[in-house]
Amino acid sequence: MNDGVYCINFYDILLKVEEKSGIILKITFVNHCTFQNNVELNFSIKEYWKGSAGALKYQVSAFYSKFMPIFKEVQNIPYGKVSSYGGISSAVFGDKRYARLVGTAMRNNPLPIIIPCHRVVRSNGEIGGFSGGIDNKIKMLKLEKVGLHNGYIGKKYFINC
Repeated sequence: MNDGVYCINFYDILLKVEEKSGIILKITFVNHCTFQNNVELNFSIKEYWKGSAGALKYQVSAFYSKFMPIFKEVQNIPYGKVSSYGGISSAVFGDKRYARLVGTAMRNNPLPIIIPCHRVVRSNGEIGGFSGGIDNKIKMLKLEKVGLHNGYIGKKYFINC
C-alpha cells in the first residue's frame, strides 16, 4: 500500500481518498479528479460499502470527534436501509430532540461511505441534506435498492424512526 491521494470512481461518483500507511484519513466528494486511481482501494471500499465488513483492507483513521457516538450508531445502519436523524438521536441520546446535532455530525463526517451518512434521512422519508450533494445521496440510495417514490423513502426501509 502506498501513501497518497487517490481518485476513486465509486459507481460514477468521484471520491478523493487520502491514505497513509494503509490508513484511510479522509474521503471527499469531488466533481473532477486528477489524482491517480488505486484499484485495490476502490474495490475494497465498494465491497465494504455493500456490507462486507472484512473487505476493507485498509484501516480507518482513529480520529477523535465529539460526534463519535453518532458515527458509531450510523455505522450500524445496514446496506439497503435508512434511519432518521431523530432515530439516530434517540438511539444515542435517548431523545429525538438532538436530531439537529445528528445533522451537524453528518455534515462533518470525514469518512462518508465508511460512515454511511447517506443512509440518514428525515423522519417523514424526505432525503434531507448531504455533503456530497443530494444527487449523489439519491444515487447511492438507489444503488442500495432503497425505494424512493416522488422523493420520499418508504417506511419499510427504516430501521428506527
